[in-house]
Amino acid sequence: MAAMLPSVRINRALVEVVPDRGTRLDIAMRWLKCCLAACCVVGLLPFGAVAQITEPLRPYVVPISGPQLPSPREQPIAAGQTVTSRPHPEYDPIGLRLGDFFWFPHAELDESYNSNIFATTSRPTRDLITNLQPGFDLLSNFPRNALNLHGTSAVQYYAGQAAQNTQDGFVNVDGRLDVTAGSSLYANAAVEHQHISYGSPNSPGSPNSLRSPNSPANIAQPVTYWDYTASAGYMQGGRRFSYQVDVGVTAAQYNAAQLVGGGVLPQASQDAILSSAALRANYELVPDYLGYVRFGGSLYDSWHVVSNNSSIYRIDMGLQILPRHIIYGQAYVGYLIQNYFRSSLGSTASPDYGGRLVWNVTRLTTLTFDGLRTFYTGTPTIGGTTVTGPAGNGYLTSTITANADHELLRNLLVNLNASYENDSFQGITRTDNVFTAGAGVTYLVNRNLFLGGSFSYNQRSSTFAGASYTQNILMLRVGTQF
Repeated sequence: MAAMLPSVRINRALVEVVPDRGTRLDIAMRWLKCCLAACCVVGLLPFGAVAQITEPLRPYVVPISGPQLPSPREQPIAAGQTVTSRPHPEYDPIGLRLGDFFWFPHAELDESYNSNIFATTSRPTRDLITNLQPGFDLLSNFPRNALNLHGTSAVQYYAGQAAQNTQDGFVNVDGRLDVTAGSSLYANAAVEHQHISYGSPNSPGSPNSLRSPNSPANIAQPVTYWDYTASAGYMQGGRRFSYQVDVGVTAAQYNAAQLVGGGVLPQASQDAILSSAALRANYELVPDYLGYVRFGGSLYDSWHVVSNNSSIYRIDMGLQILPRHIIYGQAYVGYLIQNYFRSSLGSTASPDYGGRLVWNVTRLTTLTFDGLRTFYTGTPTIGGTTVTGPAGNGYLTSTITANADHELLRNLLVNLNASYENDSFQGITRTDNVFTAGAGVTYLVNRNLFLGGSFSYNQRSSTFAGASYTQNILMLRVGTQF
């Protein structure tokens, strides 16, 4: 069975690059681009995901998601399994055995209606979007250790706005080396090609609406970028006192945006390297209940505007409940600080709080709650003028999400979800509040075919003129898996 590898997500910043240092990475980045381009036709990315370039080493462990290795017969529900993660042997894919590996290919075809594809305050543009999402998971089945490969892609075709077509992709390899029964080394490497969705504070505009009065022109297509990530860690568990160490690095390279009427809007000022590290120490208060302290730091290296380099530090204290109970997960409180290297920009400090809790209300219903605070870093000024967008101000974001999953029938799953996000911008008078609510259904026809659908309502209310919008997205899905 594939091991649940402690996954590390790295804070990726909207930061900038010095050309002479960037040239040293050209050969490696071009090689990685070729690898991803070859794999982009074999993957899956969630439709409508907002591409965003920052996310820290999270204060809690996030398990790797993927299909389960085949089981010879139905097993009882194990500790920590939810409605969506528990095995459904009569509907789960079997996969193809390749020596000590299992290969799980899958593909989806989605048809969506978006009421406001450019995320504008007024004069919304509607469109139908066809989304092709092939992918695969190659999972090891070693007696010890693990090595897995994942490939994903999402190709979107707009019925009325062909210029908005996008091609995203992601390739990831992760592994674990078991040192002792309670300790392990783990690592992860990934390369992805993504786009920044209209409506994100990091998008410089849209074809029919300027999001910033300082933008020279409307962009004709979403901004795209390449992201290269590597992380590693060590975890020592199985004792009353345990600890975990994580390190990682991310490089981001942005492509120039095409402008309406011709020309391009350069985005190279956002190219960056982000280095992160975190240390967590746990103490078992009583069986299955761990108190912990965690310290993490990130360094944003803005290569083009060195004076805008910054660092972020967080220290948290929390309680973790191991997944052998009806309610499990963890919650924490602490402090979060961002310091700019340029003294005139000062620093920002804020209370930190969040976590992840899972509640298996019954064997058929699971509630999941997530919370996270983090800084999204940008360039505070350009030529003395404060601007927003990809080269714009950083902001502190606080997010809370709730999911409810219910097994209506053995092969019919329903989902309700809602989220709230508050974005507080630095250096300017701007505050955004984002609310999202949705519902979805998945019908498992057999182990090789599934159907689904979802509806999502998105609303951003901003004190910045032209940044507020609402969206309604209706999607129908057909998928296959083996």
